Amino acid sequence: MMGIFSRRRGSWWAVLIAACLAGLTGCAATLPVLVNGYTDPAAAVAIPPGARFCVAENPQAPNPLLEREIKVKLERLLTRRGFGLGPCEQADFVMLFTYGTGPGAARTLISPEWSFGVGAGRVWHGGYVFFWPGFTTYSTAAVYDRWILLNVVAGRDYREKRTSRPLWVGEARSAGASADLRQAVDPLLLAALEKLGHNTGKAVTLELREDDPRLRDLKRP
Repeated sequence: MMGIFSRRRGSWWAVLIAACLAGLTGCAATLPVLVNGYTDPAAAVAIPPGARFCVAENPQAPNPLLEREIKVKLERLLTRRGFGLGPCEQADFVMLFTYGTGPGAARTLISPEWSFGVGAGRVWHGGYVFFWPGFTTYSTAAVYDRWILLNVVAGRDYREKRTSRPLWVGEARSAGASADLRQAVDPLLLAALEKLGHNTGKAVTLELREDDPRLRDLKRP
């Protein structure tokens, strides 16, 4: 009988520890992005599924290689959303984009620390597993604002006038310790295109998981 209880106690330990470790490893960090979507009622045009887009690069961009990287990422996201791609001479819509980072500002960061513990007691199933909050740390670091601005215009107007009234404008912003826009741009692009064609009415926060497969897809060559 004691052997049965011992084996049962061991199995409970294994299940509990596995569940706790899964909880620790399964809680991927989230990346909050602030998004604002605007439409002009006087020029509102629905963006139908399957419409063809051209993502236009800025020939005067300070870093043409970064410009190209962002263009490719936007094209990949548009394709995943079911839109077609084509040259600006044939596209239904043209997407223009600008981006940048703000100066770092010193902010106090609050970091709660959690600990993992195992305790033992004389209960029927033997030991038990529990979590407890450890302590909170405070530090001061430079935090940078990162942003991207998307403009969608009608392809026909763009070809004839080289400019036109925007049909949709999307803003995406985030803040973080890195001023490297090349590393921070993926969540901005993904969040902005989640509101493509929509008027959000106000800034909304989208929480993206770090392990989001769409973010991993944007990092591939």
